[in-house]
Amino acid sequence: MKNLATKSKIIPITLLMLGLLLLGACKNDTKTTMDNEVNSKNEKSIVENELLVGSWIDASDAALHFTLFDNGTARSDNMKTLLYKNWEVKGDQITFIVESIGNGTSSMDTLTYNIETLTKNKLILKKDNYLSEYTKK
Repeated sequence: MKNLATKSKIIPITLLMLGLLLLGACKNDTKTTMDNEVNSKNEKSIVENELLVGSWIDASDAALHFTLFDNGTARSDNMKTLLYKNWEVKGDQITFIVESIGNGTSSMDTLTYNIETLTKNKLILKKDNYLSEYTKK
């Protein structure tokens, strides 16, 4: 009889311990979540967007000048067939949404470049093996 009373106490204690283990496994680790959010924000932009805002003059013969605004919109300054619409930076890359207009048709496109150099007066973008150099107006 004594053995039966001991067994009847062990079962509820075992179930309680199992429940606590399961509850601990389901706990949301807010520190890890917050760390991941901070890391995610850091990955989004390691470039100072403030340096990008402004008018940029293309140093090449193509002279593809554009202006970037702080609200994420963009403007082509001297191009009639390639219209810059929006821009966004993630990590060390800048992405432009552009509209290409020609021969009575138009299409939207996304152009992504690596930011090789960015200072308050100089911007160098790289796509594949091609470098584009700009100076701030």
